[in-house]
Amino acid sequence: MVDVVNGWASIALALVLSPHFLLANAQVIQQPSADDASETNSISGDEKNPSVAAKVEVDPVNADDQIANRIQDILDATAWFTGQRVEVDRGVVFLDGIADSDAHHKWAKQTAMRTADVVAVVNRISINDPPYWNIDPAWLSLKQLAREATAMLPLILIAIVIGVAAYFAATLSSRMTHWLTKNRVDSSLLRGVMGSVVAVLIFIVGVYIALRVSGLTRLAVTLLGGTGLVGLALGFAFRDIAENYLASILISLNHPFRVDDLIEVDGCCGHVRKVTIRGTVLSTFDGNQIQIPNSTVYKSKITNFSATPLSRFDFGVGIGYDDSIAEAQRVIMAILIKHAAIGKEPEPLVLVDSLGTSTVNLKCYYWSNHRQHSAIKVRSSLIRQVKQVLAEAGISLPDEAREVVFPKGVPVRMIRDDASAILAIDLTTDGKEDKHANTITHQPEPEASTGEGDLSSDQKAVNRATEDQGALRDEANLLT
Repeated sequence: MVDVVNGWASIALALVLSPHFLLANAQVIQQPSADDASETNSISGDEKNPSVAAKVEVDPVNADDQIANRIQDILDATAWFTGQRVEVDRGVVFLDGIADSDAHHKWAKQTAMRTADVVAVVNRISINDPPYWNIDPAWLSLKQLAREATAMLPLILIAIVIGVAAYFAATLSSRMTHWLTKNRVDSSLLRGVMGSVVAVLIFIVGVYIALRVSGLTRLAVTLLGGTGLVGLALGFAFRDIAENYLASILISLNHPFRVDDLIEVDGCCGHVRKVTIRGTVLSTFDGNQIQIPNSTVYKSKITNFSATPLSRFDFGVGIGYDDSIAEAQRVIMAILIKHAAIGKEPEPLVLVDSLGTSTVNLKCYYWSNHRQHSAIKVRSSLIRQVKQVLAEAGISLPDEAREVVFPKGVPVRMIRDDASAILAIDLTTDGKEDKHANTITHQPEPEASTGEGDLSSDQKAVNRATEDQGALRDEANLLT
């Protein structure tokens, strides 16, 4: 009976003492407090904030050696660490070594924490500082580019073939456009522009196909989408060049003048030699060459003296106040009417222009065909003949009156030598000469003198003399 009682007592005592027994033998690791952490200076950065297991097993399945060996094998297999060493003490893992990056440093801690029966991880692995001059990433990038280029080489070859074919197709299309528009468009510049537009469009399509074939789809889309932006940017950058080019097209279409026409633009007068894509070339009367930008020519006032064959010219004549104006007009009109280079319709005119200080100024107007006759030669011939007939008619051509002032007077000394006095002045005529006393009969003046030569236009001779020998000689003329 006593044995039974002792047995039940032992069981009761065991039940009472079992929780304390279990708590005494359990290995529970708690997180250290902030005070404990501050008191310890030898703990690493991870030891100040150690990881805590989500659940701590009372009876671990794996021993510390097994945990250490398993984590050691994992770290060795990665080849990310140098001098790695793993120690485990009652489920707490201590990691030592050097990691090649911060990411691998964190990865080692997380891997050890997820290992079975690990209750905490103290990560004492340091991070290896990279060298200042590390070219390994550059070599890796170059190797990657080499592999990608080798893989794309067949596609690139096919794209090159397509691009060359597109170039020849664009050239052929430009020539075909020239041939088709030869009898429909008179302007060679406009034909060239149309051919260039067609060629550029075909070439862009060919380049787009080549990029798509080579796998550069995004670049192809960017090319087509950026064509307009590139054109806009180039338009702003080369605004003057584009403006002159468009003006040359408009001049070629409108034909405000032709080759050898005498025009005046922007204060410059000369004969048109050619119109290039940049400017209009003029030959002046003194043999110089002027190149005016086409934009200036198109926006300026153009005076075309060659638009009509007849042009009106004029010159002035001054006669004395004592002479008859009507007689002078009659004499001059006779010369103008019978001159071979003067047109009969409209008829010439001799009008009173102004009253000068010592002359009555007449203005002579006449019309001449400047395509057949030289304007300066005809004018010279007319002035020469008018002067001759006015002198024969007794009409004076006085010089302008001049007034000379002597502030201190003019000293006069009497000359008593009779011979000198006679030579000085004839007092019997009061210093006046009878203009009709000595009438000299002159031969009629010829229309063209030796100095004037032929009165015909010398434009062809001037063109031959001023033939372009510069850089513009081989440039195409857009007016032809």
